[in-house]
Amino acid sequence: MTTAKALTCVRFIVMSALCALAGGCSLLQADQQMRRLDNSMYFTGIVETEKQARGPIVVVLYEAGADPRPVFLDVIPRTRGVYHLAGAPAKYRILAFEDSNGDLVRQPGEPAADYEGIALGIDAVNDPPTESTGLGHIRIPSDASASGATLPKFSAEAYAALVHRRGQEFGSKAAIDEARFSPPLIREGMFQPLRFIEEGRAGLFMLEPYDPKRVPVIFVHGIGGSPRDWEHVIEKLDRTKFQPWVFYYPSGFSIGLSAVMLNNAVDELHFRYDFPTSIVVAHSMGGLVTRGALNVILRENREPPVHHVITISTPWLGQEGARWADIGPTRVPDSWLDMAPGSPYLSELTVVRRPPDIRYTLFFGYGGRSRFASGNNDGIVSLRSVLPPEIQSRANFIFGFNEDHTSILSSDAMIEKLQMRVKDELKRWSESR
Repeated sequence: MTTAKALTCVRFIVMSALCALAGGCSLLQADQQMRRLDNSMYFTGIVETEKQARGPIVVVLYEAGADPRPVFLDVIPRTRGVYHLAGAPAKYRILAFEDSNGDLVRQPGEPAADYEGIALGIDAVNDPPTESTGLGHIRIPSDASASGATLPKFSAEAYAALVHRRGQEFGSKAAIDEARFSPPLIREGMFQPLRFIEEGRAGLFMLEPYDPKRVPVIFVHGIGGSPRDWEHVIEKLDRTKFQPWVFYYPSGFSIGLSAVMLNNAVDELHFRYDFPTSIVVAHSMGGLVTRGALNVILRENREPPVHHVITISTPWLGQEGARWADIGPTRVPDSWLDMAPGSPYLSELTVVRRPPDIRYTLFFGYGGRSRFASGNNDGIVSLRSVLPPEIQSRANFIFGFNEDHTSILSSDAMIEKLQMRVKDELKRWSESR
């Protein structure tokens, strides 16, 4: 068989598999969404106040013009920090202000600055800019009257909707069985991630009211997953010591973009509730998202409010089938490209130093028998990818289970060991304070 014929055969097999996974016209929808996302604009940089801030800094991306329209809001809970903003192609400016009363709305007398911003491609989330390549820098004057005459005035209704949506995304109450976590919407998150975001489905949710006496356990699902994946684990969680939070994100986004979303959500809730620590439990690609979020925190010279991370069946070296995802005629979800072995995202993921105060537990399954994953595997991912030597050397504990990539989440043995690990690590952290 010639090389051309072989490639055609591989393309047919891969596209057939993807179509079976996607169903209907999902791949065409994904193609449209990914191409639209390619054109999105990303803004990032440092924002700071001249003097010690009396509250968080609110940064607003808005469409410039006679009737300025706010489209994205970020909150920096410190005097100096890094903002992350994104929007569809348009002419934008950025408003930043010191939110003295914490209502996310600029009031008279609150210092502010208006900034043109430097537009970057959305893929810049994986390649943080420097001041010479697009990193913005906003300085908010201490005198509220210094730039007051030039500041935009937003429609009260439009801005209130933006603030409300952020409140719904970060820390609102949810239930595992609610409709937003159903299979059709999970599929939307994979193949129509922008729609998923625009309809306000993503966020970091609490399953019960916040309790300062209990440690948050943040659950991060994998590709094509949802908080429902954690139902059996959460059922056994010791609610006298822990409170479950679930991160829900469109798994068709690039892993780097999902990592920024997780970082922003945890940072916001840490500011709001000032919890001293937390534990993160992540499955499959969720482990890559979690590590990416920790890398964002470290790049910004912040201390992560986390003492223990548990990853379950995470493909640190990628998934073999993903290497063929970009040979079809349509664009596939960006996360699939990031999951390809040797992808730029995976190549850079573990280069950033490991946070010294965080301990790691590595869980994996070895009960799979897939012919599409090389060597020993869990039915989806090879053990070579789940257990690379450099990752094993950084883990404090490693446990294997006779389960496949999915069944491990409902395994009684795994759940029992996980409950033991979170309790032991909480005790260790408490005694070290």
